[in-house]
Amino acid sequence: MISHTGALFNDGPVRRVVETALRAQRSQGALGLDDELRRFVRTMGAADTTRWLFPVVSVAALLDHTADLVRSEGPGFFPCTFTQRLDEARGGVPGDDYLRTLSGLLRAVEQEPEVGFADLPLADWEAAVRFPELFGFGANWIYEGDYPSLPDSMAAFIDAEHPFCGESFSRLAADAQSVLVTFPQPAVLSANVTRWIPWVSHEALSEVVQGIDDHMRTEHAGS
Repeated sequence: MISHTGALFNDGPVRRVVETALRAQRSQGALGLDDELRRFVRTMGAADTTRWLFPVVSVAALLDHTADLVRSEGPGFFPCTFTQRLDEARGGVPGDDYLRTLSGLLRAVEQEPEVGFADLPLADWEAAVRFPELFGFGANWIYEGDYPSLPDSMAAFIDAEHPFCGESFSRLAADAQSVLVTFPQPAVLSANVTRWIPWVSHEALSEVVQGIDDHMRTEHAGS
């Protein structure tokens, strides 16, 4: 009887680490595994809740546990999608050895000082994980060309969400403000965020934050 749900391997940290390794391998040298794992660790450290719920050392331990299962139980124990990812990523190295290598690299990276954005810019996947609301706002309200300007897009967004504004507005405002604080220089913003989210600029993000603040003050003053 399998004692672990497939979701343990098809979603969550084990999948993410294997996908990180797979992404580096598929890049044919354009991405280094160490740097991709540095991005993974940096992403995990971006939110205090993540560090509290599932620190990097726990991810490494889970990889070791998975390695034990690969050796003791064999491929039939795991969902086929996980086995396929691992088989492609490991490149002929035994699966359990490869997972232990990944866990060791994660522990080593976690002991390093966090790498800065000047030395290791945000990757596309990293920006998507850190700022999902900015990606979503562009896809839903800007890129289709339904609205001639950002203020028009904001007005349509606000109208669509009102009066149940709190959750969606707070997430978008938080992403926008986080980018403004983290990347205050235009060149750094461009290198890390705008290259992946084309509508983003300091002016656009400031408009988003201001528009949300104005709406909440005028329409929800009694909330």
